[in-house]
Amino acid sequence: MYGAIHKTLSVDEEQSATLINSVGNEQVGGRILYDSNAPIGYGTRSSEKRRMLIGFFIFIGITLVCIGAIDLFGSSSSTSSSSSSSSSLSYDTLVRADNNETIYITDTSLMYIEASNEYGVFDKSYYSYFDDVQGTQLMEPYKDTTFTISGSHLENDYYYFWKLPGVTKEEGTGTEWVVSGQKPGNYDLTVKVYDSTGAYVGEYYTVVVLKYVKRELRTLTVADREAFLDAAAEIWNYDTTSGREIYGSQFTSIQTFVAEHSLASNDIRCDSFHEGSGFLTHHLALQNSFEAALRAVDPSVTLPYWDFTIEGQQILDEGQNPSYLLEISDVFTDTWFGSVDDDDHIADSRWAHSQMPVQEDSSSGTKNSYGYIRSYWNNNPDDEVARHLFDACGVEPVHKAIPYCGLHYDVLNVANLAGLQLLTPSDGHGPMHVQIGGVWGGCTEAYANFTAKWADELDASITVDDINDYYPDGKSWKWGYDAPRRLQLEKAVMGEYFHIYRSFWRSHMCAIDNTPALLVCPDECDLDVPFEDCSCQVDELVEGTTTWENLFPCVLNSESNQESFKAIWSDEMLEDLVYFLATSSVLEGEMIESASTADIMFWLIHPAIERLVFAKRLPLVTDMGGTEFYKWDIVDGSNETWLSYSYYSLEEGENLYYPDAYTCEGHAADDNVLPAALPLVSSLKVLADTDNNGKVTNWEYFVAINPNNMDGIDYVFDNYKWDHCDGVDMDRR
Repeated sequence: MYGAIHKTLSVDEEQSATLINSVGNEQVGGRILYDSNAPIGYGTRSSEKRRMLIGFFIFIGITLVCIGAIDLFGSSSSTSSSSSSSSSLSYDTLVRADNNETIYITDTSLMYIEASNEYGVFDKSYYSYFDDVQGTQLMEPYKDTTFTISGSHLENDYYYFWKLPGVTKEEGTGTEWVVSGQKPGNYDLTVKVYDSTGAYVGEYYTVVVLKYVKRELRTLTVADREAFLDAAAEIWNYDTTSGREIYGSQFTSIQTFVAEHSLASNDIRCDSFHEGSGFLTHHLALQNSFEAALRAVDPSVTLPYWDFTIEGQQILDEGQNPSYLLEISDVFTDTWFGSVDDDDHIADSRWAHSQMPVQEDSSSGTKNSYGYIRSYWNNNPDDEVARHLFDACGVEPVHKAIPYCGLHYDVLNVANLAGLQLLTPSDGHGPMHVQIGGVWGGCTEAYANFTAKWADELDASITVDDINDYYPDGKSWKWGYDAPRRLQLEKAVMGEYFHIYRSFWRSHMCAIDNTPALLVCPDECDLDVPFEDCSCQVDELVEGTTTWENLFPCVLNSESNQESFKAIWSDEMLEDLVYFLATSSVLEGEMIESASTADIMFWLIHPAIERLVFAKRLPLVTDMGGTEFYKWDIVDGSNETWLSYSYYSLEEGENLYYPDAYTCEGHAADDNVLPAALPLVSSLKVLADTDNNGKVTNWEYFVAINPNNMDGIDYVFDNYKWDHCDGVDMDRR
């Protein structure tokens, strides 16, 4: 249907065609109205046949009038199928005697069809496949779509008969037609045109693409917002077994998502989902599995995205701290995803007082000392999802800025796929986890004590001479000269405390002697035991069997940061710092650790990353807010080289404790993109599983979500506009 269309006309149809084009057998507006090479006279009707056909229409018309019908075909200005055609005449009733004779109307000035819904007309300019067939339109599943005819045809007394096989109402009449469809795919739309005598004038053909549209969550209609929130809440209301009994095999509960995410993240030697090149596809696939669960509950729903750079750029422009987000965004409200009370609980919304899952067995996720599915080192005894907003042990991590235009521009401007794999976890969204999750507990008092003890040193200014041994003439020094120690403490230490604490556990990767598991937590604690009495710490440091120097690289795993601290901190001060960090009790909010999927906010921040990935791969998207970014030459995957990298993989002899070569699985191109317990949307699974082995790899998934394919993934993004980034200096930090 998408190839060349062969057209054959009779003499009578030539006469009908002149109703459209007074110049007859000529080119109009750069397009051929009908085929001038068609054999004239082929299939010609006699005058008698024509008189018989007209007489038939007159007879039918008189009959309908007698039974109360208004006219034969309905008013040409009708706005719905129900008012524009007699119920006794179907689409096929008016087909000519010879069905092989067709005139395709291709001049859009004469006739053009446009689809719209409550969001207006979809902007197709980002997707080139809408130009493959002239006039291709987009419908959204389960949404009423209004098809409207425009063009000079409307000046004539013509009648329009629509046919769109495969949708809920396949036929209609009038200049407007309201219809809906359910199954994503590509559909053939034909509108046949007749004049007031019933003579065939021609027909308009195009393709209708049925795909979901992912929108910025605050642009959703109230109805769509409520449908999404209701469907999402069900994922928290049922376990997977009972949910699948109600909603089918595509449903997955939040307990299962939390368990699988924690299992992939909490091996002491390997994080299969993070700190490596597999992060990108794993997290896009996770959100697709969440999408599958949403659609199982309500097939009209798709997961929206939160473009938090809108707030991030406002915060930057106004010179505010990250916590200003609460003042300018309505995301953390009862309407959306819940405010936070004084106990760090979700106070309202559908997620009020969400419960943390408990480990039932070793296959249901890794547990902390209290039995909750959390990171090993997060001994939070709370049975509810925790959000400790904008705080790391008494310090707002102001250097973890809410991502703004410049940071997302950096993601778009990478030179290759490897850059995209490595930058999306950090600049793409990382600070959102830090600011929503938070760190607190005994570390808050310990930090206050440390800063009180060393206040004079922390607030002291320095000169170039003070750092000359490490940084001659101040070259490469980035900490300034006015209270640089406090800046170092707040930015490089407290802003990264969640990383540091985890590193004490995976100490084989950072301790000088590569001793593993230096951070030790109790095996079990009863729920009535206060967390202060069930805390984790580096026992060997307390016992004197290891030194602060051995642990120092776990605090600052960047050699440049280690050098900068050694340049201006005394050994006594550094020892005190390491001791306070390694012996304090720490609690973490869910968004900052392996149970992050328990918080609904997890599922709203990753679609923004996918939107960036799509923008990078779409040839027609070339700028962010007017600033052009680097484009890859080929967008089909053929020149996109997958980077296989994990921070936890080791070369032979690289590690003193684990001398053998070791690969942390999950980050190679042929590693599975998701565990078997988490189903993808079924159509995407079929699309991605190119070797039909029942599994989808990282590379297969990345190729499958190529947004350039009409026959590919069953969703698009609403736009690739960043109006809030217009005129922004993308280098500003």
